[in-house]
Order: sequence, then structure tokens, then C-alpha cells
Amino acid sequence: MKLLALGVDHRSAPASLREALAFDQAKLTSGLDFFARAFPNGEFAILSTCNRVEIYAASPGEPALEASALADLIASFHDLDTSVFANHLVSYHDQGVVGHLFRVAASIESLVLGEGQILGQVRSAYQTAVERETVGPIFHTVFQTALKVGKQVREQTGMDQGKLSVASVAVDVARGIFDSFGDKTVLVLGAGKMGELTLERLKNLNPGRILVVNRDPGRAGTVAARWGGLALAFDKLDEALIAADLVISTTAAPEPIVTLERYHRVQRARKNRLSLILDIAVPRDFDLRIGDLDQVILYHVDDLRAQAERNQLERRKGVEPALVIIDRESAACYARLVHQRDAGILLHQLGIHADQIRQRELDALFASRPELSEAERDAITRMAVRLQNQFLHHPRAAVRSAVSEPHHDHANPHPVLTFVRHVFGLGDRTQNSLKRL
Repeated sequence: MKLLALGVDHRSAPASLREALAFDQAKLTSGLDFFARAFPNGEFAILSTCNRVEIYAASPGEPALEASALADLIASFHDLDTSVFANHLVSYHDQGVVGHLFRVAASIESLVLGEGQILGQVRSAYQTAVERETVGPIFHTVFQTALKVGKQVREQTGMDQGKLSVASVAVDVARGIFDSFGDKTVLVLGAGKMGELTLERLKNLNPGRILVVNRDPGRAGTVAARWGGLALAFDKLDEALIAADLVISTTAAPEPIVTLERYHRVQRARKNRLSLILDIAVPRDFDLRIGDLDQVILYHVDDLRAQAERNQLERRKGVEPALVIIDRESAACYARLVHQRDAGILLHQLGIHADQIRQRELDALFASRPELSEAERDAITRMAVRLQNQFLHHPRAAVRSAVSEPHHDHANPHPVLTFVRHVFGLGDRTQNSLKRL
């Protein structure tokens, strides 16, 4: 049994190369079929995201698929020369494959630590491989356990807690201030990238109305149309501020646009209704003192960045306990694979051993009773086979059950398998079979 993972990720290869090797949904299914045809005795799964493209391969027996051969298959499928990406490939083998997949599923290997998408992407990769029938007992065990471990890490370490981008932190702040958004007006001041990014996050909260104010009316109209909002001329800013419950300000003005005196007049016109201002502009668009006004909550970009950095530090604290979980569970999973393989060999040997005993006894019986008819011999043979299968049914079930339980030491034989070999006298033959694998 050999396991192999081969591919590129955000650390080993530039985006252009990852894009060249990527598998969209159509390529994903045809790629699995392609690898399965090229290596029919193997198991395959493909994980293709914007940050990684990885082929997972398992060889239940000999011959095993080597990394160089898999690289050539990748090149052939994408109609590329292997030399284009060979220096960027990263490979993992055997237990290293299990540990790597578990780290990926737990988002330890992600560009954004603790991001939530990767677990669903691993699940999708596995489900697609199941549908194409390119996975078997090895990867059923590995991927199902990876999904459980990924979920366990998120639940027990808090690595997914707290947002890591300024835009996401801003949305968290807004969610913490307002109970609902259906009756709220959101104003985007400045139609830049950061404003749109924050608005994209806020859109999921379904605000009642969106206003966009920008010095360039065309740009304001484009952004407003994209998010179902209303564009206003820049000279209507005070009216927009009076209407807005939430302001996202992202202009590139060289000095504050909204002074303390100006917003004081706005807030009086608002009759001191609660106002949340997220000033993401650099330099600031709103005078810092505006936050001291009654019923006004003002966050500057430095406040939001500081919160994002604190969130990142909190997530990093979860890495060490996450790795403890991953190391323990990957060792247990790989040991289970090894012992399941050993159990299969042992049960095969046990079947051969029982067949030999049955046949020997039948031969002796038939030699001593030559008068038995062919029909009688067939009936006796069928009875002997049924008796053998009934006798072995519970030992076989007990062996399979035992090796499915956690047993972390894959370097040594499973104690139940050792016991069964001893009881049935199969030690030498089974050990020799294991050595050949």
C-alpha cells in the first residue's frame, strides 16, 4: 500500500501556474477518469482551489504509482511539458499524505489561517471522486476522517473565530451595533475597492437602502447599480449623512471631508439617532472628535486593523493545539489503514488455510468411501463449505472490527492479528506475505 499527494500551492507556485494546472468541474471529472484509466489499480482524488491543485493517489498493492509518473500524467492531461511545473511540485508520501490532507482540511495550510471554505472544498473533492468511482477503501477512510478532523479542529481550537480583513471586521462591528438591517440605510462615501469590498460583506445583512456618494458620478452610478443602491451627487453628501445609519467612508481625500462642526449639524438634523461610521480612508475622512458626539460610534481604519491583527493572533494560538489533534488523528488513521491491509492479507491466508484443511479431509473421506455417488460427494462437499464459512464468520468479523478501532502504532503488528496468526498457526506465511507488500 502506497499513498502519494502531488501538486502546487500558494507557497510553491505563482497564481499563473496554479491556473494552468487547475481543474474546473468539467476537467475534474475527466481528469479523474484519465488518471483511473492510466493507472486502473489505483485510487484518485483531485483537490483544485484558487490556492492549491493537488492530486491524491493510492496504490493498494504493487506496482505503486511513483511521483514522476504522476507528474507526467498531469502534464499529459493539461497538454504541458513537465519541465514547466516540475520545480514547483510538492509531494507527500504514505503517512505524510494523511497528515497533509488533515492540515489542509483544518485550514492550517490555507493562505488565510482558519478560513472556512477549504473544508467544503475537501468534501466536494471527495464526493466527486466517489461519484466517478475513483476512490476505494483507502481514500474512503482517509477523506472521511479528514473531514471529521477538520471539523474537530474548528470546534476545539477557535481557529475560525474573528475576521482577518478590515472589511470583514467592519461588518462584524456593524453586526454588533445593530440588531437588524432591514430598516437601516447604508452610505458608501467614495466608491473605491475597499468600500465595495465592505459593501459586499454587508450585502449579506440585507440593508433596507444603500446610498453611494462619489466625486465621479459615473463611478458612483456603477457601484450603486451593482449593489442595488442609489447614487447621489457629491453636493448631496449632507443629505446622505442625515439619512444614513451606517457610513462606510473610503475616499482618497488629502484631508478630512467631514469636520466636527459639519457632522454636529448633521447629527442634530438626525435628531441624535444612533450613527455608526466606519472610516476606512487613509488619510481619515472624518474628524476624530466626531466619535465623541452623543449617539455616534466612529471607527477609523487603524481601529479595524488592530482588531484584525488581534483576531489573527488569537487564531495563531490555535495552531499548536490543532497540530496536536492532527498528529494524533493522522497517526491513528494511517495505523488503521496499515492494520486493515494486514487484516485483509491475514483473512486471505486464513481462508486458504481452511480450504486446504477441508480439501484434505474430503480427499481422505472420499478415498475411504469409494462407493459414494457423485451426488453424495457434492452434497458432502457443499456441507463442508457451509460448515467452514459458518465457523470462520465470527473470527473474520471480529478481526475486521478490531482493526477499525484506534490503534496508533502502525510500525508493529496489531495484537489481535498477532493472536489470530498464533491461534491458527499462520505466522510464517502471513508475515512473508506482508513483507512482499
